[in-house]
Amino acid sequence: MQDREAAQELLKLLGGKWIAAAISAAAQLGIADALESRPLSEADLASELSCDPSALGRLLGVLAAEGLLETDEQDRFRTTVLGAQLGRNALGPLAEFVGAPFSWSPWLRLKDAVQTGKAAFELEHGQDLFGYLTSHPNESAIYNAGVDAFTRHDAQALAAVFDFSDIETVADIGGGMGTLLIELLRQWPHLHGVLFDRDHVVRAAEQRLREAELQTRCSCLAGDFFSGVPAGADIYIVRHILHNWGDTEAATVLRNCAAALAPGGKVLVVEGILLPGHRKDTTRLLDLEMMVLSGTGRERSKPQFRQLFNDAGLRLTMTVPLASTARLIVAEPRHAKSNV
Repeated sequence: MQDREAAQELLKLLGGKWIAAAISAAAQLGIADALESRPLSEADLASELSCDPSALGRLLGVLAAEGLLETDEQDRFRTTVLGAQLGRNALGPLAEFVGAPFSWSPWLRLKDAVQTGKAAFELEHGQDLFGYLTSHPNESAIYNAGVDAFTRHDAQALAAVFDFSDIETVADIGGGMGTLLIELLRQWPHLHGVLFDRDHVVRAAEQRLREAELQTRCSCLAGDFFSGVPAGADIYIVRHILHNWGDTEAATVLRNCAAALAPGGKVLVVEGILLPGHRKDTTRLLDLEMMVLSGTGRERSKPQFRQLFNDAGLRLTMTVPLASTARLIVAEPRHAKSNV
């Protein structure tokens, strides 16, 4: 690569900040939802969204250039398949979270995080992520909605990939708003669920389960997964929890799940797995996000997962691709006979 080509490539990479900000702003404004049922002109869209027409036009131009929007023969805008993912019922809430000031500003402290080993979020806000969310309900709602949107894709893939036909009870540890369990219970009508999370999250999940008319098939329990988890489930699901924590804390969560398993049970971990070497890898970018948000949190390679499971009295028996970068990692107690 020549110097001029290298400079152009670097400028393109630096422009990623602008693209991410534009996409998040589009989600916050509700552009995809406004275009869901019919195409609109720039002026009509500006009127509907209460935006300055000139400023909105400049944003729409970027979104169209990046393939999220297109225009018809009357120069009206409509979403592409890619742009439709910015809707409130797709990945829009996640895009809103990415560009929200409380989650964006810690990235300005990435250098400090690298130098100190501390979470950029804590350096920026003066408290850790979950402490901050507890004391900031508006930001907590944005965070939960973003996680919920991300969860929906993993849940649909998990319901299709893993055979729950011989399973009676599934416990979702750190189950959030109940999105994953709702999907599993709908796809597998014989299942009973147990949702385990912090108290204020559980209260919101109970409402979601009532709205889905699944409250009789799912118990919601509040607690601390570092102290223990509800006992007796056949399957314990730990989805995007371990990457929030260092190895000691992650092994504690897994050990508690292993101790609570019903005979013949399994622990299902849903996480990204780092590719070997230094290949281009979206999970490696998510690894930086975890360093920014939690400091000790991290993405892991398969050997690191094997060691983590071993420390928790488990053994890795299978990995299966799920949605996006996520993989299903199946683990059993070390003394169990493997069927794989």
